[in-house]
Amino acid sequence: MVHFKPKIQNSWGKSFLTSVLGTTISILLTFGTSALVESREKANTQRQTAMMVIHDIDKCIDQMEEMAKNEEERNNAVQYILAHLDQITSLPEDTLKLAINMLADYDGNHTIFDNAKENIFKSSQDIWSNLDNMAFIDNMEKFYRERKEIESIILKSPIFTNPITFDEWSQILIDSKANNYSIDYAAFLKEKLKDRKVQFYIDYSTARSRLYRSYAQYWRDYSDRNKFIMNISDEELAVYIKNSQRSGSSASKRDLMGKWERKENGYSSQYYEFLENDSICIKHVVQITHPVYNNNIILTYGYGGKWSLKDDTLLMVYSPNQIDVKLDTSHITYRPEMRDSVRRYIRELNIELGKESLRKSIERGSRDTFPVTTNKAHDKIEMVESSSGDEVETHYLKRVKDS
Repeated sequence: MVHFKPKIQNSWGKSFLTSVLGTTISILLTFGTSALVESREKANTQRQTAMMVIHDIDKCIDQMEEMAKNEEERNNAVQYILAHLDQITSLPEDTLKLAINMLADYDGNHTIFDNAKENIFKSSQDIWSNLDNMAFIDNMEKFYRERKEIESIILKSPIFTNPITFDEWSQILIDSKANNYSIDYAAFLKEKLKDRKVQFYIDYSTARSRLYRSYAQYWRDYSDRNKFIMNISDEELAVYIKNSQRSGSSASKRDLMGKWERKENGYSSQYYEFLENDSICIKHVVQITHPVYNNNIILTYGYGGKWSLKDDTLLMVYSPNQIDVKLDTSHITYRPEMRDSVRRYIRELNIELGKESLRKSIERGSRDTFPVTTNKAHDKIEMVESSSGDEVETHYLKRVKDS
């Protein structure tokens, strides 16, 4: 008997199998690619989070080192005054003020550290879902716990509590009205140095600076350990810090040319004029207030130099030979009985001394570099200024119209 097998259409079968296989591969590739992208995003989030909080540790290290430095400088001034107490009336006022800075609470501030990054680290579900390195998490929690403990000690312990309180210092300023708002720092300090509470605080100055430096070292160890755990190099962290501090677009030399204004506060403005011949003119205008007169004295000092731009970094080289200082008192008014006080105050401003001080300052630091970016309209500039450690200050300049 002959059996007949039905023929399968080869073209249809191959097409069907190819379609199924292609769909399967497509699905696998889609899910595989999606998983790969998700894995990379998670790894990137981990590193960004790690660098954010490691940088937070480093900022606290710099803060503690700065507190130790300030403590030592002020204690040196106090010890010098104590050694020359019989000559206190002839000691430099800067030395006396430095000593008072150690003893007085000027602002009544009740926080020391910025806990914004800690709050993000502890409260963000995205961070906790992406961070899976328990050694790193434990290390960060230990750091934040220690930071809270030392902050509590500094704010509550009598060893760290300024003996001249905020309210007391405020009353001293109020009482100075009787003397045309002038304070006899020598007499004030000579009297205060007899106070047992002041003496107690001075005696513990070395202990305070040692504690600040000790915690700075503890936290430096945490930072190094976290960098090791997460395999983050100092160079990678530096790039992260640089990128996190900047915004806007790259600026060209043509974008910068013209006149720009930077308002530093309500009474001070700085002007930069970038010229085509690579020269720069800088003018600083300060409005000086004082209770003995109305309106403001206008102090203007300017100087020149050269400027250049390379890789989004602005370099300004100043010339100490191009300094001009002017004092405008034409806007102030005062009561007749205050005339002598006003004249004495104006004399104390001493324009020539200020000019010489500026010249020496420029000679000591004759150049500045600032990373710069600009907005899309090219009418604003962001300048990033570095200070101690990784601390930065960001300034925004606005183009002066018709410049």
